[in-house]
Amino acid sequence: MRGIDGNRGRWAFRCVGHVLAIAATLALASDVQAKRGKRNKGPAEPTPSTMVIDASGGGMVMGRLEAGDPTLDGGEFYDAHELQLEAGQLLTADLYSSDFDTYLTVFSPTGAPTRNDDHEGAKNHSRVSLTTDTAGTWTAVVTSFRGDEQGAYSMHIQLAAAPAGSAPPPVANKAEGAQVHSGRLEAGDTTLETGEYVDAYTFEGKQGEFVVVDLRSTEFDTWLEVRPPVGDTFVNDDHEGDARRSQLALTLPHDGTYTAFATTYQAGAVGAYEMTIQRGSAAPEATGDVVKESGALAEGDETLDSGEYVDTYTFEGRPGQRVVIDLLAAGFDGYLVFVTPAGVPSHNDDAPGEPGHSRIEADLGELGTYMVAVTSFKAGETGDYLLTVELIDEAGGYTRQRDATALTAGTPVSGTLEEGDTQLAGGEFLDTYVFEGTAGQQMAVELTSTAFDPFLGLALPSGGDPIENDDFGGRRDTSRIEFQLQETGRYRVLVTSYRGGESGAYSLSLSLADAGSTPVRPAGAGGRILAVFVGLGDYPGDEDDLPYTAEDAGLLQAAFIRGAGMAPEDSVVLTDAAATMQAVRDAIASQGGQAGPDDTFVFFYSGHGSRKKRDDAPMTDPDGMDETLMLYDGHMHDDEFASLMDGVGAGTSLLILDACFAGGFSKDVISKPGRMGMFSSEEDVTSGVAAKFRAGGYLARFVSDAIGDGLADDGDGGLTALELCQYVHERYRADVKSSGIGGVQDIVLMGREHGYQHLVIDRGSVGPYQVLFGIKK
Repeated sequence: MRGIDGNRGRWAFRCVGHVLAIAATLALASDVQAKRGKRNKGPAEPTPSTMVIDASGGGMVMGRLEAGDPTLDGGEFYDAHELQLEAGQLLTADLYSSDFDTYLTVFSPTGAPTRNDDHEGAKNHSRVSLTTDTAGTWTAVVTSFRGDEQGAYSMHIQLAAAPAGSAPPPVANKAEGAQVHSGRLEAGDTTLETGEYVDAYTFEGKQGEFVVVDLRSTEFDTWLEVRPPVGDTFVNDDHEGDARRSQLALTLPHDGTYTAFATTYQAGAVGAYEMTIQRGSAAPEATGDVVKESGALAEGDETLDSGEYVDTYTFEGRPGQRVVIDLLAAGFDGYLVFVTPAGVPSHNDDAPGEPGHSRIEADLGELGTYMVAVTSFKAGETGDYLLTVELIDEAGGYTRQRDATALTAGTPVSGTLEEGDTQLAGGEFLDTYVFEGTAGQQMAVELTSTAFDPFLGLALPSGGDPIENDDFGGRRDTSRIEFQLQETGRYRVLVTSYRGGESGAYSLSLSLADAGSTPVRPAGAGGRILAVFVGLGDYPGDEDDLPYTAEDAGLLQAAFIRGAGMAPEDSVVLTDAAATMQAVRDAIASQGGQAGPDDTFVFFYSGHGSRKKRDDAPMTDPDGMDETLMLYDGHMHDDEFASLMDGVGAGTSLLILDACFAGGFSKDVISKPGRMGMFSSEEDVTSGVAAKFRAGGYLARFVSDAIGDGLADDGDGGLTALELCQYVHERYRADVKSSGIGGVQDIVLMGREHGYQHLVIDRGSVGPYQVLFGIKK
């Protein structure tokens, strides 16, 4: 790890937008790189094993990764299996293993790959779904996420005739006993009076039975209706603000036949979808059930790979419930983990202001078995504990269905953040609003509250990370976002608070000026790129040394020269003993001082980060800590760094910090116009070494790929802030994860693992469509 001694991600779960569909190829094909997810994952021309699959009707293959198999350059063993396929077939290949973290790639006869690591977040399951466009020999390459992993696996092949123009259906979490309907809305389907295509499915229900109907699509904005035998139809548009998901969780009011309708928000929209209908028992008899378990971590318990003892507990939960989990540890530093039925974890070390306690609060969004894991922060710790799990049923039932609310320009709305709202991982309540915008319109959305510190987000129709604002004009009671819309479509307004648990009334307003001409995104950033690249791996003494971090500075310099056209003489590289406090001050003053309003200034750092307690913490820094960059001869505090940045004359400055606690620099530095920051982890979280990529940090490697190889650019030669953010976020989601294998190892995110690490991006006043760099082709 890279900490000597981390502020949460503002949107700890991504509630809007679709995942970018970005092509990925192999690193061994030297002229291309992986655009998203794994790199070095398969030979450019895989050598098939002796086992050949005749997949004309599907089938299953049993195999084993083991010593003696061919290996990738990262040390991963692989098996390659041939499939003889016709054009126009819908292929679904599922790879399973309980022995290693699966990774599957399917190559077309032309060598084009389609790949998957963790299907629906499951590390023991990879799935590739595609429609074959060429007849001939396709090759499925079975491998692992990490080098040297071995063990048995099975690969299941299914083939079906693909409808014309079809795409692989999205896949929902398939809990045991669920009905799963895969379909496609397209021309020729039944059409509603308002022009939307619709498919209908029926199921039999009993009064009092609990049913969850979940509709998902990656190709259109979903709309879900469930019609009971008698009475009003239940409707959901955007479940928790997600345009690609609609969910209804219902206690059925009558016996009889229910009809679930899969349709779209927009008339004429088409695409693949999947609807899951899952049944539970009758509604809970009482609210506020509390279970207390007294236990002890002791020798003989199950242990993690890193040596911590662990006890696990399970309970049955459903949408419409909230769980409060509290761990009180005696004699050891407790660590608490909570895992959903889909395998998505959340975790807590120390509950703020409550010594000895760890606590997690969460809204349940799935029907099924949840797991709670009790462990310690350090290996080998033992002691007694008290675990308390409280399930709270939402008052009046799950009637709100966590839908989005329409927002009309010129008509302010009043709302309340309160118990029962959707909550982010940091405990912040969230309300979601939607409006239709047209490219060229000038938009302003404003959130005000005297009851809490408002925080505002705006999610774009094309997805990606929301545009955010906290204190507009320095006012703690107002957040405001304004800019010219660049897309026509449905925008989402995210209303929340700066701190977790805050509640109260608020006012929200939207203004849209009449659309003028469609804006044209500027093509290519002008001016010079002036940069300082700092990397430290060889610190005084031997205890604090880091691998690859010094090399990161050269890696980034080369990327900006190669991809963005930076002149070599316009950059300064400082590594190891040369990266002193004064040398960094001088480099920022020299490079930043000569920059003009048309120029871009880049500062990159890879090395140790730390935190220092301060006695005079201002209101804007409520944790009372200074974050620092650990240079060769001292710590550079965030406040000093902010002062150095005030001397930079560039119109746009990009700060890239790959260090523990880096996110703490956001609130101190990204506070002036024209500054944007990318930070490897939150302000109270450490950052991992990206040894798999031969880099000191993940951010260093991913930004290098994004800019140096032009992988984040959409092809027009102008890399926007939004494109860079989306690319790096997707790489983080694909590759920065826990290193354990199987069971609890996958979900316990300990200090020596890196699954807990989340990228922090603060664009400040830099607009999402602002071109940062012209990318060389």
